[in-house]
Amino acid sequence: MPWAGLSVEKAIDSLAAEYRNELQQLCTAERIDGSAASDVFHGFLHFLQSLNSVFCSYSERASRICGAEQRIIGDMAWNALIYQVLDARVLAWMEEWLYVSLSCVLHCVVRQPSTIAHLNSAIDSGIVARLQQIHRDTGAVVVGFGDPAIAQLLVSEDDTESDDTLDSSDPIQSERHKLFARVARDPHQIGLFINDFASGCQLLVTLRIVAYASRTLSNAVDRLVDANVQRQANRWDTPCLDQLLTQVRLVATMLDALLCSPATAQPFFLSHAESRLYTKFSELRVSELFGIIIDYPDSRLAIADLRACVVRLRAMRQMAHSLRNAIQQRLLHPGATTSDILTQYISAIRCLRLLDPSSTVLEIVARPIRSYLRSREDTVSCIVQDMVSEESELFEDLASGNGIIMDNGAEGVVYDEDYADKSWEPLPIEAKNVYLTAQRRDADVLSLLVSIYETKDVFVQEFERHLAQRLLACTDYSAEREIRQVEMMKLRFGDRALEKCEVMLKDVADSKRTDQHVSETSQEKQWDMPLHALIISRQFWSAMPKEQFAVPHEMADMRNKYAGMYESLRPARKLEWRDALGSVTLRIELADRTLSVSAKPAQAAVLFAFQETPVMTLTELAQKMECSEEFVLSRVRFWQTRGVVRETDANVFEVVEAEDSSRNNVTGHMSRPAAVSSGAGSDQGEDYDDDEGDSGGGGAANASNARTEALRVHFNFVEGILRNFGPLPLDRILSMLGMFLPGENTTAEDLRSFLALMAREDKLEMAGGLYKLK
Repeated sequence: MPWAGLSVEKAIDSLAAEYRNELQQLCTAERIDGSAASDVFHGFLHFLQSLNSVFCSYSERASRICGAEQRIIGDMAWNALIYQVLDARVLAWMEEWLYVSLSCVLHCVVRQPSTIAHLNSAIDSGIVARLQQIHRDTGAVVVGFGDPAIAQLLVSEDDTESDDTLDSSDPIQSERHKLFARVARDPHQIGLFINDFASGCQLLVTLRIVAYASRTLSNAVDRLVDANVQRQANRWDTPCLDQLLTQVRLVATMLDALLCSPATAQPFFLSHAESRLYTKFSELRVSELFGIIIDYPDSRLAIADLRACVVRLRAMRQMAHSLRNAIQQRLLHPGATTSDILTQYISAIRCLRLLDPSSTVLEIVARPIRSYLRSREDTVSCIVQDMVSEESELFEDLASGNGIIMDNGAEGVVYDEDYADKSWEPLPIEAKNVYLTAQRRDADVLSLLVSIYETKDVFVQEFERHLAQRLLACTDYSAEREIRQVEMMKLRFGDRALEKCEVMLKDVADSKRTDQHVSETSQEKQWDMPLHALIISRQFWSAMPKEQFAVPHEMADMRNKYAGMYESLRPARKLEWRDALGSVTLRIELADRTLSVSAKPAQAAVLFAFQETPVMTLTELAQKMECSEEFVLSRVRFWQTRGVVRETDANVFEVVEAEDSSRNNVTGHMSRPAAVSSGAGSDQGEDYDDDEGDSGGGGAANASNARTEALRVHFNFVEGILRNFGPLPLDRILSMLGMFLPGENTTAEDLRSFLALMAREDKLEMAGGLYKLK
């Protein structure tokens, strides 16, 4: 014996040195960089078998040296050898082998339910029972391989219809996919694969590699969890978490059972895998939360999954701050319209209340949104428009009558607690005395939107303006819809706040009776009276704009007759006409076409002026209408965009007739201009948004092109807007043009055509729905 006369320790050291060289040669000789999944699996399994042959030889010789009493010395020496052999290359090979094996097992389980039976026969049932007992004591869940319902939990509809989402351009992933498909196709192959994998795991235990490679094994499990979590990206319409948990628990329990003995079974991989799954799935859904909110309510199931994760991880606050940052970057900027911001805010309220019923998260997220909305001039207008639009969600809140909004309280706008949700739960400590939204957690969405401002009066005033516009636009005195809106507003804002609106509705009813009287009197006197007036109470309507210009005698005669009949009915009052309001329907007969156009009185007056003189300069028009040239110019542009008038020279305009044109004939009738009476109980009106259009014979395409060309005079305004505010969408540019050019009636289609023309001329460019300067 070569170690005769040596101590046991020295003899074992000599033996270890001899086998160290052999193990190093074995690692060098084995090919550990194969890219094919089958090469990785079978190659590493062959490596473990070769390593086991060396281990058997070493154990036999070490046992003769140490004997039964000092066997631990030989075991420690082998452990040291394994530690030296397990270099980075071998560990990477082992990680890839375990990842491929676990992925293939999971792939087979999802597509072949019979795989569960193979696992049940390959794994010691005593180990699984011990793991179940340990996890039952800790409150966790362990998958039992004998459970017949496990297959149903593992399979989703998408999994049965499609393959794994692997990148076919990646050769490594492609090879894995081939292995998975080949094994899963044949139940016999599944059994062989699982038996080989179980043998490999047993060799890891026998060779005492598990203790030294626990981090490597955990990395493989992490990769499997991460890959399965990533497959659920943008899948918001199906529940994902339960299926992922079942899959992860299956493979982790299998790994725990294969890498330990019944006496030493511990739920290491299961605990680690579950923790990893909750963390990574939470990170995925939190990163997608902005899109999930946009997709609500179709994303309800994704919200339920996210809530389960953040509650377990106690990560509500982190989620709230992440979402707040995303909203500030992606939503709260000039490129987003106020309507889009409000829509996102409403969806956020509904989603975050599902995630956190205490509304603490909602308060963290809502603060910058509410602050930004307060800085927008059209926020109140957009909210009121949504409230009265029967297609919007806010209309349902308005019609419900729940949560009566009352006067200001110490915390801003409050609501009637008689309508509050009685399923009360105490607020979390961090929410008390800090978060206002959390203290309004029972309020509906409308109440929260009203509470953006310190008082509800701004909404009542905006509704009054909206109601005035609606009533002024009504051509037949029919106000049933407006009456219903006022009644619903009274349920939410109180009767007293809507007193002005009640008077406005009464004015419409009184005007209808007056108009009937005028019509009957006109028939008795055999007068043609196409004029219909809305007579309003000055104290209860907002201030109306005034326009000073010479009214054509055709229009003036009708107004004088109407006023005389009204004064005969109410002698104490006198009508005061508001020429900035109302509409005139004109039938324009030209040489080659006939048009029907609805215009404002000042625009109609311009066309009546051309009836006497077909060619006029801007100065002549201004003198004839007794107003400024600036006032006339925008009204002339109205007809220029409709192809009725063209500019032949600088500030020289003529009616567009045929080549051998005769003078055009313009006839028309007036439709309800606003009128007021002066004296006790006199009336006043409000601004009105015209519904303008034209119809008739040919020339529609030419008229459209003319309107587009006419917008060139306003390009300086568009250029200034984009220079000051940066890239903007079409509707924002249109709204700003309306602010700068209140006399214009540019439509979205006209502006879109004009901006497209400017883009073709290389003055603008559009990217992502936003227009910007070149």
